[in-house]
Amino acid sequence: MCHLIGDYVLQSEFIATTKGSNWYHLFVHSALYCVPFAIMFGINILLAFIFTHHFVIDMLKARYKKINYVSDQISHYIMLLIYVI
Repeated sequence: MCHLIGDYVLQSEFIATTKGSNWYHLFVHSALYCVPFAIMFGINILLAFIFTHHFVIDMLKARYKKINYVSDQISHYIMLLIYVI
């Protein structure tokens, strides 16, 4: 649920369309993505891992077009499995 809220509910259409061309918007999206995780699990070092991973994966998808939507989502869910373990 945290992933769905952070990646879809907390991402405006403006951020979704500009995060590939604007580093600040990508940073804001990645920070907002972490909010549900911080609320549910608290602020800890793993939150930095979630932020960094989300930033890099979305950069590869939105800015550099190196991965597609499916690869993006699979990568996010694998990261979340690692976070839970």
